[in-house]
Amino acid sequence: MEDIVTKRSEEKIISQSELDKLLHLDEVMEQSNNNPFIKELKQAILDPSRLKLFQWHSLRNQIHEIEALVPHIDLIIKLKKENKDD
Repeated sequence: MEDIVTKRSEEKIISQSELDKLLHLDEVMEQSNNNPFIKELKQAILDPSRLKLFQWHSLRNQIHEIEALVPHIDLIIKLKKENKDD
């Protein structure tokens, strides 16, 4: 009985805003599997005239922001693997 109480007290309670963020992230991840943005990007690269110069700059800035997050994502993956936490 004591183990059940201990396990329950160790369970993390998640707030509604945290839950909403996680659900939104799941939606984004699901969409990335069928992401028309990636398809459009590939087509734009094959036909560079599809985008104007300022659009290429904007796209590159967005990619830089994502690239800056990759080391953090890699660290999270490593830590989750070590803790076997899904």
